[in-house]
Amino acid sequence: MDLEKSKMPKTKNTIVSKVLAKVFSDVESSLRGEDISLEAGFFGENSELAAYAYILSEGGEAESLSQAKAVDAILQRIYRDEASEVSEDNMIACLTLGFYGLLFAKYDDEDFRYLYRYAMRAIRKYSVVEKWLKKALVFESLLHHIDSEGVFSRVLFWLKYLGAPIFNPMVLAETCQEFDVDAEKYIEQPEIKLIDTIRRHSEYLEEALGKRSYHETRNATKDWLPDALSSELLSIYRKSANDEAQSKIRDDMSPKDAFKQVSEVFKKTGFQSNSESVLPVRLQDLHSPPDPPAIDPIVFELIPKKLRMDLLSAVAYSTKTKRIEVIFLGGARIGQSGILIKTDTGGILMDFGLSVANHRIPEWVPELEMIDSVLVSHSHLDHIGGLPVLYEKYTGKWCSVGFTGAITKALLQDAIKVGTPHLPRKKDKWDLVSRFTHDNVDKVSKNHVQLELGKSSEVGPGILVTPIDASHIPGSVSYLVDIEGVKILYTGDFNIDKSVLFPGANLPTDPDMIIFDGTYWGRVDFDRHKVSETISDVIQTSGPVIIPSFAVGRSQEILVTLDNLGITRQRNVMVAGLAEHITKLVGISGNWQGLKKNKVTLDKEDVLVAGGGMMGGGLARQHFKEHRKNPEAAVILCGYLAPRTPGWNLLHGYEPHDCQVEYARLSAHSSASNLEKYIKSCKGKKVIVHTPYPDAPKGLIMPEFQERIILKT
Repeated sequence: MDLEKSKMPKTKNTIVSKVLAKVFSDVESSLRGEDISLEAGFFGENSELAAYAYILSEGGEAESLSQAKAVDAILQRIYRDEASEVSEDNMIACLTLGFYGLLFAKYDDEDFRYLYRYAMRAIRKYSVVEKWLKKALVFESLLHHIDSEGVFSRVLFWLKYLGAPIFNPMVLAETCQEFDVDAEKYIEQPEIKLIDTIRRHSEYLEEALGKRSYHETRNATKDWLPDALSSELLSIYRKSANDEAQSKIRDDMSPKDAFKQVSEVFKKTGFQSNSESVLPVRLQDLHSPPDPPAIDPIVFELIPKKLRMDLLSAVAYSTKTKRIEVIFLGGARIGQSGILIKTDTGGILMDFGLSVANHRIPEWVPELEMIDSVLVSHSHLDHIGGLPVLYEKYTGKWCSVGFTGAITKALLQDAIKVGTPHLPRKKDKWDLVSRFTHDNVDKVSKNHVQLELGKSSEVGPGILVTPIDASHIPGSVSYLVDIEGVKILYTGDFNIDKSVLFPGANLPTDPDMIIFDGTYWGRVDFDRHKVSETISDVIQTSGPVIIPSFAVGRSQEILVTLDNLGITRQRNVMVAGLAEHITKLVGISGNWQGLKKNKVTLDKEDVLVAGGGMMGGGLARQHFKEHRKNPEAAVILCGYLAPRTPGWNLLHGYEPHDCQVEYARLSAHSSASNLEKYIKSCKGKKVIVHTPYPDAPKGLIMPEFQERIILKT
């Protein structure tokens, strides 16, 4: 094995450089057949771990490093989700080995995130993991930055990416000292001191704020302050701003004049989230607002009946919006979708998801607590998983079409059953995701409003929306939003292609802005005919056959495909678990049956379609384990497989098996070629979201989190 020191990561930090130099020296000793130093590594680990990770990253063998090899054996079982119990010491050793693997490019970011998430389940004392994590993240950050501000910024990025609790930046300064990084200048900034004061003395928030305006406080705290504390700060400032505004309102003042007066107060007192506009003026929130004018009967009829009680006062006090802000709270990448459209007097929220990879919800902004209603495009967790969190404070309604309401309730209840969210954030009252509770799921269930496909409805003051079939999953829609003649099309997840379930979406091309699902932008097209051939060939030659499939959408498509191929009349096709419940719920039927409760093993003639498309658990994983050594059995994977999930491991050869494994690639998103053709035909601003594409393609806008796009009416 040829060693090239140039491949070792570089840094100007002396401490990290010494660690990496020792690793290289240990690698050289090991390759010469010599024992390496017994001195503990930087994390207190056996020195073999770093050398072992480097040798493997270069394609070499490290058989002589027996202790590292033993740790790697545990690590590989963790990655296969086969480690029954892992001790605290072994888990930290695996984290360290995985971390060095990340540094030396044997593993990637997704691998490291999976390992961290696993450690959360394996180690009960989070303080043990947090202590290790702080050192690891500062170490990694020093490979990219030498200044403390850059290090803190990158650590914050990692915490969000991993789904780790956001700790007080003050505590990170102590870790920086171990690397001879002077963080004093950074933590002495007034903003960081304010965050520290608020976090340590949350019972004295008003005293901590002093004479700062809301705008000043928001700018100072938005990066490192937990969102739940940011929400508490908003409540304090909001009451103060409304009280001062109320003092300026006369009994004979018209709503139009009152709006102007309140706007002036908000601007004067700095009750705004950005320097260009104040927060929404909601006269109905004042203690004694002026008398409202009568509502136009035509407008009244446009408001859905179940929304009227919530919206009448907002509509009565509304004025013509002059400025629209589209705020991207999540979903620029695939994960937690959330887009807020702010008007002068309120706004709407479109989707509010939960990332299954790290349990992050969309970014918090103050406008979230001033919306008039919520529109949900479809019932997948990355679009609806944050609703229980929202309903901790939100008292309004959420709207959807078709089966989305019923499916959403089923998915949220199922998420609670499987332990969403995970510890330690589940018990952290300042982490908004801790509000994903039974009570809030019940609030979601009780506050749903059904909209009609193709029928325009007023869902906020001056906000007219028309749901259009999105052909993604049962109940999925795109929303055409019209605000004072400005049209915004939010596609949600949509599919232009024809499938066995849908004819394909037919969306307008003339909106002023289109916010579209770019899941397959720039990727290779998939072939549904080839998928059908693969499924047919595998089932003809194998048995039993297990088809792990997402409960919503994919399971129904697979079942109808099996029916169309005649397989349901030739073999015993069964559907189980949540997939069976959803299939019945949406009214799709065929020559298949539900898995009987007393059927504990699969027979040769059985074909099982079961929820859990990534095989993370459930009946699909259970029956795979039963037949993994059966060369006559087969598993057909048919959807997206997140890295390091059991399905991904199985497909990429990390999961030992003798059964046949095939990947029948299906998608409920638009194929790349049809997507590009449609977007080229659109005339307005084109905003791509929900995409793995790294950079904005030519002619498209790819927003950052909390980015705002302004539209004038």
